[in-house]
Amino acid sequence: MQTNSITRFRWDPNFTSDTVELTAENRTSFLTEDTYLFRTVISDTKFESGLHYWELIADSRTENELKIGVTKNRDFDLKTSFSDYSFGWAFYGIGQLRHCDGANGPQYGKQFKRSGCLGVLLDMDKGTLSFALDGEYMGVAFEDEELKKGPIYPALALLHIAGSTLVTGKPANPVFFTS
Repeated sequence: MQTNSITRFRWDPNFTSDTVELTAENRTSFLTEDTYLFRTVISDTKFESGLHYWELIADSRTENELKIGVTKNRDFDLKTSFSDYSFGWAFYGIGQLRHCDGANGPQYGKQFKRSGCLGVLLDMDKGTLSFALDGEYMGVAFEDEELKKGPIYPALALLHIAGSTLVTGKPANPVFFTS
């Protein structure tokens, strides 16, 4: 079984769309607005190498699915989704992937919206990004040489009425290593 170091980070208020509310020491993010545009939140920590794991706990008030993943860039319009660009990779909670495209992507995993715990594993040694929902491994979502090169930042995009709570500081769920 592969082991990993413990990853700790929070959402960075300086790299969060001004319409997203951060609470609980910048671990809980929530968006409530009338528009239907994605708003991005980016971590305060960059990864340069290694294995990194974190979780998002769904907020029961969420009405629209989230995009969860990583970005290699923090210098873009945070009132858009990080995964619409070539520097972003995301699992979209409708059960699809997003990279370089805001509207289309392959089917992947299961729906994640109002309930559940989504585990995220970035393996920069292998250049992979994987997800597990409620302890069920959904497989490698992305394998890309760019995911081996830092800096890489965890990111989240919220739409209309949506939110989640970030959990860090724990080892990766073993389901990521038993396939």
